[in-house]
Amino acid sequence: MTFKAAWHPKKSSANRFRDDAGANPGACAARNQQFLSYFLFRYGQHRSPPLGCIFIAIAAAVGIGALVHHAASEAAITVRLALSIAAGVAGFAAVCRKLGSDYAQQCAAVALASGLLSSNRDCLKLLSADGKMLWVSEHGATLMEAESPEQLAGADWLNFWSADDRTAAENACSGALAGKRTSFTGVCATTKGRKKWWNSTLSPVTGKDGTVVALLCASEDVTQQCELLKTLRERDELMHEMESHVRLVFYSYSPDFERFHHVSAGVERVFGITPTELSRRPSAWLELELPEDLEPLRAEMRRIASEAAEGRFEYRIRRPDGCLCWIRSTAYPVRDESGDLVRIVGVSEDITLEQERLEALDRLAYTDGLTGLANRSALVRRMKTLCRQNVPFGLMFIDLDRFKVLNDTLGHTAADRLLKDIAEVIQGALPADACIARLGGDEFAVIISGETDKDTLATLAQSLLGVFSSDVRKANAEPFVTASIGISLFPEHGRDHEALLKSADIAMYGAKKGGRNGFRFADQASSDVLGDFELERSLPKALASEQFVLHFQGIHEPASLAVKGVEALLRWNHPTRGMVGPCSFIPILEASGFIVEVGAWVMDAALAQLAVWRTAGKKGLCISVNVSARQLRDDTIVAVVDEALRKHQLPPRCLEIELTETALMENPSLAQKTLQALKRLGVRIAIDDFGTGYSSLRYLADFSPDTVKIDRSFTARLGCDAATASIVRGIIQMSHELGMKVTAEGVETEKQLHALRDASCDHVQGYFLTKPTNAEDLVDACRSLVMHGQTSVSSFAADGQD
Repeated sequence: MTFKAAWHPKKSSANRFRDDAGANPGACAARNQQFLSYFLFRYGQHRSPPLGCIFIAIAAAVGIGALVHHAASEAAITVRLALSIAAGVAGFAAVCRKLGSDYAQQCAAVALASGLLSSNRDCLKLLSADGKMLWVSEHGATLMEAESPEQLAGADWLNFWSADDRTAAENACSGALAGKRTSFTGVCATTKGRKKWWNSTLSPVTGKDGTVVALLCASEDVTQQCELLKTLRERDELMHEMESHVRLVFYSYSPDFERFHHVSAGVERVFGITPTELSRRPSAWLELELPEDLEPLRAEMRRIASEAAEGRFEYRIRRPDGCLCWIRSTAYPVRDESGDLVRIVGVSEDITLEQERLEALDRLAYTDGLTGLANRSALVRRMKTLCRQNVPFGLMFIDLDRFKVLNDTLGHTAADRLLKDIAEVIQGALPADACIARLGGDEFAVIISGETDKDTLATLAQSLLGVFSSDVRKANAEPFVTASIGISLFPEHGRDHEALLKSADIAMYGAKKGGRNGFRFADQASSDVLGDFELERSLPKALASEQFVLHFQGIHEPASLAVKGVEALLRWNHPTRGMVGPCSFIPILEASGFIVEVGAWVMDAALAQLAVWRTAGKKGLCISVNVSARQLRDDTIVAVVDEALRKHQLPPRCLEIELTETALMENPSLAQKTLQALKRLGVRIAIDDFGTGYSSLRYLADFSPDTVKIDRSFTARLGCDAATASIVRGIIQMSHELGMKVTAEGVETEKQLHALRDASCDHVQGYFLTKPTNAEDLVDACRSLVMHGQTSVSSFAADGQD
């Protein structure tokens, strides 16, 4: 067969076929013919002719046999019969072979065409030479939204196109009719009016004589692709417009910041250099940085690259046109699926206007409107910076003397002019790098950075005082102006701006008290005031964080030294200052009113500890709790005491409330009413520090306390002052006659103890016996006292009545 000679499967190659086809269209046609021949041969081998074709072959064979029979002589009937049969068989075989071959090729062609049409996703159409649609594929009719191919049969294909697309279609038809394979892309509507984009290819169909008799049109629906391309094109145009007109730069950098993958057109507006220049020299933008900003920027870039972390930095550049600009650059790392850093993308923007607005706002926020100097906020900001950087500096607090008188005498306008002149005088008299601020009114402040030498600062302060009177009066013929200056040093007088301002303020008031027109440095008095101020600020947190603790001091029987009671003493375990004594913070508690809340806590904590001791067997033990004048004015003290006693299930007689004479005399009527309410509860009352206050015997009779506590100032002179000894004996005797017990405080020597014992004092208390300490240590201290004392009685008395 010729087929076998034409087909060489071992020599075929997809690349060779594609190259041959592209170089020689005739070769492509030959290979297509080979493919069709191979398909028809292989497909036809397995096809048999139908039964009808067999009957036709039989009839043909019979006809041939009959023809031969009539042509032969009658003499050879037998021979003729044999020849007839042979001829019929031969004819039958020949006809069968012909029919089978034709049928096989027909079936193969139909199968191939059906398969090709089923797998083709284009709109296939067969067009007549005048453009009429003779036939449309089933899938093509679906793409055209037709009910069936018949709906499109006979329609003019060119009428589906309009405007420029029709012209393109006509040109494609003309080219195909001329024997060329043509194609074009255009928009035409479906049968339902929906517009679609089509990529159409027209191939000529030729007859036996080579003339074009029809056109085969394959149209691919590319609507989705075209719409996507249109969207992308519009987006690209929009992005290009945005990048060209906004002061933003979008960039994509290599992971090592060595080269740009992409830089938007906005770089020319922001940096003044073109994207082409950056592509050629990626470091061109860095060359525009101000020297002081370059190294911090490079450090941030190295951090972003090494940590693959987001970063942002603000810096200044000098554009090629000489303009100084502020730039803010933000970088975002991009990783691949493996987590490796593949690029760094980000945006840079011109924030010059923003910085200028911030600077304007900064000037408004940190500048004094009258003098143009820095204001208090600017001064505090500067001080915070220096404190944070631990840079030593001196602070001068300047207050004009008698300025209120000057203001009232001169009038506000003239006084404002005077303040402006004084601001100029201060600026002229101090170093150029000094930070000068007007705090308000007639108050000024000066920071001398890096200077804590008192002699140098004293010289500056003295020269400043000298120019106040001379220069100001020369300029305006104004009255004599003087000032008082207080000076504090960092870190000597404080480690924050508040402490330093307060120290300088206190020192300034000291200068005023010393006669004005002078200066003073902060001293110990300033430190003490500051300490109280810091403690006052810490008070609210102290109670909440359980910084307050109770210490206890024993109250002893003079002869046996047995503990008959304990006094609860408040202490403050400050987180930085350690254990703070009551003299430092009790006045602050009273002045602030916080003593009421703290006093309620003391009452509860003291009775809670007493309950523990009494449960442990010390049934006769009592406790004394101090109550201040501020608590006495609050009518809740009675409820606080009653609630604490009930909470810890203690008898009222085990509690003794101590009040000073000063507290009682502050408001005698209110105090008497409160004491009567407490006595109705069954609580005992003691007058503390007796002999140092009013010492009015009438008030002593009115309040009727259960105990009188002799002040430690009397106890301290026992044994060396006969008059004091007589007073102490008189107080004890008088109290006994009034039915009151007496406790002597401040016993620090054995001689004092013997004197009080001889004077029949009921109880003694002091460092010679037990020092204030916590509950656990107090038990050990009392036990040690008894073991080394004069008695073997248990230190915590188990006897006694409530």
